[in-house]
Amino acid sequence: MLEIDKLTVFYGTEKAVNELSLKVSGEVLCLCGRNGAGKSTVLRAVAGLVEVDSGQISLHGQSVMTIPLHKRLESGIGYVPEDRKLFKEMTVRENIEVARIGVKASGRQEMDIDELLPELASLYNRKSKLLSGGQQKLVSIARAIVTSPGVLLFDELLEGLARSMMIKISDIVKKIKEEGKDILCAESSLDKAGMYADRIIWLEKGRIVATGTPAEIKRQITDAIRAK
Repeated sequence: MLEIDKLTVFYGTEKAVNELSLKVSGEVLCLCGRNGAGKSTVLRAVAGLVEVDSGQISLHGQSVMTIPLHKRLESGIGYVPEDRKLFKEMTVRENIEVARIGVKASGRQEMDIDELLPELASLYNRKSKLLSGGQQKLVSIARAIVTSPGVLLFDELLEGLARSMMIKISDIVKKIKEEGKDILCAESSLDKAGMYADRIIWLEKGRIVATGTPAEIKRQITDAIRAK
């Protein structure tokens, strides 16, 4: 279980995340909201990529606050950033294997990845710069899951993808969840989040203003617009 308690993050004098608390346990929880709402900052804080000003982040009851970035994988956290962060001159296989460096657990074997992401089977020897945006996203997912982390962080997973690829990746996320993983995501689009999320938290200025199923959140937003 991933637990965040009263998380606060500043960018200069601007409070990007404001005493945010949430738990993720056996589900896909997606953070939604307008640009600048703090969605990606929450994920980056869990991944160890931004400095936390106050609050706690715990994994299975143990704080990860003092664990440096390069050790977060060993603590059981996998992260797929919005811009994928692949090494363009490396092959698909090399990009995936990079994630194993320094990690003691053997994690998933190539055949396990092929079963979950069958499209990668024919791409292992291709350089990442030659892949489509959707294929690069699949490589990022493979790299995040190769060490078998208990918690996965997906940032704007469906952004910029064709509808067919969005459906494919949404199905992959659901399969990963069925393996018992806790998944925390960020999506600007409520419709995209609704394709794979069990629960949605709507953020405004770093604060939680609504939580519920995709249908419940959509109804709340529609009602709020009508009331104006």
